[in-house]
Parts: sequence; structure tokens; C-alpha cells
Amino acid sequence: MNRRRILVCFALFTAASAMPALASEPKKKGGGPGYTQFPMLNVFTAAQGGRHGNLSLDMGLYAKDSKMVDRIKLYMPRLKDAYISRLQAYAANLTPSSMVDADYLSVQLQAATDT
Repeated sequence: MNRRRILVCFALFTAASAMPALASEPKKKGGGPGYTQFPMLNVFTAAQGGRHGNLSLDMGLYAKDSKMVDRIKLYMPRLKDAYISRLQAYAANLTPSSMVDADYLSVQLQAATDT
């Protein structure tokens, strides 16, 4: 009987201690306090037989200055629109067998960020 009580108390204690961890703010993907994660960006690409493909990009921006981090969060809709415009222009020229050039994409997205 004592073992059951001890196990029940242990289970309740474990469940109670896990509750604050569940209530904390959502965990970021990485990058530290200056990293702002963007939602995944998706654009369509041409594929064989009249179908379409999909180009997905998961990204974020890093800034050392906390004021700049706030500005990134403020301008996130505009930045996202600029990124999608650049990705659509790039994806329109892809063929079904072409490989994605990550270096070119990073230059294009950096240019969109700077403007």
C-alpha cells in the first residue's frame, strides 16, 4: 500500500512540475535573442505535364541591436512580401530538372532586405 501512495505522489509531483514548462513562451528555432524567425515562404514552380512544383524557404534575420529587432518585427509583412516577390521571379525561370542556387537566393533576399 505504501508503494502505491509513493508512486501516486511521485506521478502527481512530476505532472505538477511539468505544467510551468508547458505554459512558458514558445521556443524559438535558434539564433539567440537577436534572431527573428520568419514563417516558411512557399512559391510555385513549373513542372512537367502542366503540373506545378513547390519551392519552400525557411529563414530568419539576425540583428545585434534590439531596436533593429523591433523594426524587423514591425516590417515583417513588407519584408515577407519582398522576399516572396524575389522568390517568385526566381522560381518562374526554374525548369523541372534545375537545381536551386542557394547563393543566388541569399544575395537576392539580402538585396530585398537592404531596400
